[in-house]
Amino acid sequence: MILKELGRNRMIIINYYKNGFLQTCKGYVQKLNLNDQSIDLKDERQNLLNIRISWIHDVTAVSK
Repeated sequence: MILKELGRNRMIIINYYKNGFLQTCKGYVQKLNLNDQSIDLKDERQNLLNIRISWIHDVTAVSK
């Protein structure tokens, strides 16, 4: 279910755990790397975030 949502080209919100803390980011998936099991997400400020798939708690699509 998570990979299906990550493959679509639209704004998403990802809640993920990093260093034991729940973090939230909102943006567009730039790259889905299944070999490294990570995604690159470009947020609203054009910053590129690298998130491991195993860290992801849930993914929500942003409706227009």
